[in-house]
Amino acid sequence: MCSHSCFYRSLVYLHVLIAIFESATTIGLFVLISITHQELFFKTKHPEDGDLQAVGTINIIIIFVLFLAGAIRTIILLVFVFLVLLMPSVCFCMLCIPHCRNPYCKLLRSRSTNRFLSFNCNCPCYRARPKLRFQMQFILIIFISCIRIAMIIFCFTIQHNIATKSLAVIVAISFFFLIITSLLDFYHYRVWWHYKPILSKTTEHVEIPTAPLSKKHQRFIPYHLLGDNRTTHFGDKACSNNRCQNRDLEHIFIFHFKGYNPQPRYFDLDERTRYIGFHQTDPESAIQIAHSDFRISVKHECSMLGHGVYFARSREGTDRKANRQGAFICAEINMGRVLRVNAHERNLYRGKKDWWTTHDSAYFCHPDAAFDEFCIKDPSQILKWIMVIEKNDSKVELYGLDQEFDDTKCSCI
Repeated sequence: MCSHSCFYRSLVYLHVLIAIFESATTIGLFVLISITHQELFFKTKHPEDGDLQAVGTINIIIIFVLFLAGAIRTIILLVFVFLVLLMPSVCFCMLCIPHCRNPYCKLLRSRSTNRFLSFNCNCPCYRARPKLRFQMQFILIIFISCIRIAMIIFCFTIQHNIATKSLAVIVAISFFFLIITSLLDFYHYRVWWHYKPILSKTTEHVEIPTAPLSKKHQRFIPYHLLGDNRTTHFGDKACSNNRCQNRDLEHIFIFHFKGYNPQPRYFDLDERTRYIGFHQTDPESAIQIAHSDFRISVKHECSMLGHGVYFARSREGTDRKANRQGAFICAEINMGRVLRVNAHERNLYRGKKDWWTTHDSAYFCHPDAAFDEFCIKDPSQILKWIMVIEKNDSKVELYGLDQEFDDTKCSCI
């Protein structure tokens, strides 16, 4: 697993290497064709038209503009590498005098520099929306690809000119590096959005499941994305607890605080088919649930509403009810026929399942609505869920996800 985390932390350097190799290949082939091997890709049929000047000034300008637009990422990185990495090599004081060398080394290690080199914007909107960041990167790559394709087509439309056709082939070769860049961006995205926790401490009797994830399991969310960590920056604000009508499970965890109740009390709803519930357990049990399903609680002392699977109305509501802690589950549940249990009836069903014959769920109306809880008789009523493991998950720090947006020096960089 260390190799995976090291690879993730090295993405910025891989982007720089790809840009350098792409530039070296492009420049090398261009010089090779221009000076020594003009017939490297094509046979010259019209030597008198072999010079680029023969295509006309307007066509030269179009080709030049398209080339700059299609290679904008590479050009920016090359300029930065030349100014920051190569220039100090001729300046003796940068390398030998500590008070000159230390700021230079600090600049190279800065996260702002890393984000600039990998074109990874630090917009607050991306902090809680890694998919949006990937989509913007993907759009940029599509744009660059379209520019390069347009240049290739334009170069091939110019007849009887071997220079422009060779340039089109060189640009086509550069697509290899563009594909590698796309794969690195996809890997970057996948680590965030298809996140899987790494338990730093596991007990000996717990076995890591080998079965595939349950179809009900939507995803794990890194714990540092929870709504409690939302900032006041534009794009990263938490939603209003009163007005938000978004029932998406990911949105509930990411953009709302611990005490947020996504829906009113069950019997205050006009439509009472589905309901949002929260469950808390230990990280090991959460992993087991993710690969299988919930299990019915049958312990007499902790089953106030009888046998079943228990949920609260908020994450905070699970703290006083859960016997195990460290992992939160937010689920969408088909309540079916619901038995209303009032405060004076709280002990009538303890340790029993008498209501199973007439109802699918039992909902306890606490004198304080924040402490309402409900119980379902069958795990099949749980339609889908997402999970957050707060304790014993070492992957966030191992991959540096919790610091990926830190150290902003200039706007979104």
